[in-house]
Amino acid sequence: MEKLEKLVPPVLSVDVEPSADSSGVTVSWTISESQHQPPPRFQLRYRERGTWSWMQVSEEDMEPHSYEFSHLEAFTEYEVQMRCVPGDGQGLECAWSQPTVFRSPAAAPTGLVDLWWHTDERRPNLTVLWKALEPKAARSHNLTYIVSYRERGKDGSRSIQVPCCNASLSRSVEYISIVAANAMGRTQAANISLERSDFPVPEGVQAKGSHDGLHVSWIPGRRLSQGVQAYVVQWSEAASRGAATRGWKRLAPASRSALLSDDFQPQVPYIVSVYGLYPYGYGGPVSTLCYIQDGVPSVGPNITVRDVSSTGALVTWEAIPLLQQRGFITHYTVYTSSSSSPQAVRSQNVSVGGNSTFLHLYPSTNYLLEMSASTSAGEGGKSRTTFTTPGAVLLPVVLAPLTVVLAIFCVLGLLFHQRILILGRWILPEWCWQSIPDPMHSKIALQSQNKGVDGSRSSFLLGLDVSDPPLTEVEESPAPAPPPVSSLLGNRRGSLGSLGQAALAPSSTGAQPAAQALIISGYEKHFMPSPEDLDQGRV
Repeated sequence: MEKLEKLVPPVLSVDVEPSADSSGVTVSWTISESQHQPPPRFQLRYRERGTWSWMQVSEEDMEPHSYEFSHLEAFTEYEVQMRCVPGDGQGLECAWSQPTVFRSPAAAPTGLVDLWWHTDERRPNLTVLWKALEPKAARSHNLTYIVSYRERGKDGSRSIQVPCCNASLSRSVEYISIVAANAMGRTQAANISLERSDFPVPEGVQAKGSHDGLHVSWIPGRRLSQGVQAYVVQWSEAASRGAATRGWKRLAPASRSALLSDDFQPQVPYIVSVYGLYPYGYGGPVSTLCYIQDGVPSVGPNITVRDVSSTGALVTWEAIPLLQQRGFITHYTVYTSSSSSPQAVRSQNVSVGGNSTFLHLYPSTNYLLEMSASTSAGEGGKSRTTFTTPGAVLLPVVLAPLTVVLAIFCVLGLLFHQRILILGRWILPEWCWQSIPDPMHSKIALQSQNKGVDGSRSSFLLGLDVSDPPLTEVEESPAPAPPPVSSLLGNRRGSLGSLGQAALAPSSTGAQPAAQALIISGYEKHFMPSPEDLDQGRV
């Protein structure tokens, strides 16, 4: 039996020459002299590098020793293989040759550049951002970008040629466009209008993290007109405002959600914003904060104890810095324990909306106060402080009831003062509430009868009977003659003495019965002149 020899694979070579009417790629091959008789058949296949499926070339389209490719993607890497098959069907086919790699010729770029912009309060200029074209759209290595812009209040536009992928312009710019270009041509212009920023904005923006990225959703605003051209979803780290950390995604006008894929890190806050783009301006942004995955806070809030009294204290705290929150805080927890019973810890949950709470405490006690913040992932670290409540003050406790009782008595006194006066007259002696007494006609003389020296009952004030004294008729006497002038100029003191004696002498007319000794209470002495007054002539 004749031994069948296995054929040797052909040797391939690729010639790449740019051409306007073809791909410009021709592959040729050679075989050893021993395989010319009988002449073998050749099988050729190729594929885009990095893919799995091969494309087979029809044997009818191949020349005896070459093949010119058509319909290749410009500036794309391919690999090609060939093998021999016995022409008469006798013998074994050879193995496929080693892949030969080549790149198709460059061409003019296609598509639109993804253009965006950004302003930063810390910088005076506007930053223009764009994404580099994908290799299939760029179709060459030597690609440049031409940015054209028009400033507000100026005629005409200016253009600058810059490398990828940002440029700094004045904040007065109101129109921006960009094209990508190489030696073979350029793309269509992508543009953004910044003339107006008061267009309707999207509403109900929400962002939620998951294992595959950030899911963002929104709804068109109630005033959203039909002229919206696209939506742009922008994201960046909340702690970084640089253009390098920003990403954006442009979506069709009918879109209501987007899945953002990026190198998102867990426990890192991101700001997601949604814009609406219009022919003559934009609306937005509408922003929200989100996490790809929550973690526990690294520290507790900074707490302060104020208004400490014997029975309570006011606790206030500051918000945890954003980078240390590591997630959305759901609530705070306050822990209090005293030095007398450190094992008895009292906890109190506080909602996120407030930044203060009041604690009910005991007087003269040392307290340890701890506070933590919690997220959906759990409770974070605690912050601590100590304080002491002062001793109890009894004075306010005593004065308050006394003040109330006094006020009640005052009100009752105003309402029932007449009845109180009547009741007082029955209880108190009469001299306590009577007006200025009249010794002669006072009722005390009638009610206070004492026995005299001889055993008979007499008035307390008078030795006479308590009945009204008898009336004495006084006879009229002729007026005395005026004394001579010489007598008036005499010794004044002697005259006054004689007159006083004459006045004090008992009258001879109308003799009256001798009265008993006058008993007085001493009250009348306040109204009688003293001997000194009589001597000085004051009466």
